Amino acid sequence: MMFLLRCAFWLGLTFALMDWPDGAPPAPDPQTLARQAAQIAAQEIATRCAASPLACLEGARKIEDFRKSASDSQKPPERTAGARSGN
Repeated sequence: MMFLLRCAFWLGLTFALMDWPDGAPPAPDPQTLARQAAQIAAQEIATRCAASPLACLEGARKIEDFRKSASDSQKPPERTAGARSGN
């Protein structure tokens, strides 16, 4: 299985960097794809939230809790008043 994954990775990298006869790559710009995906996701979220506002609020609360826990885990540990400076 790992062999197939490695092959897919390297072939994808090769085809992405390869010069094509007509000058255009086979896939659009990654930034354009990301922008389109974000727009589609926003439209889908808006549609679902209009259909069920309570479920939307619950999902937003879960996302906010996740964001807070992720940002808290990236902060350096706080030093206490009695901690030594390490000298």
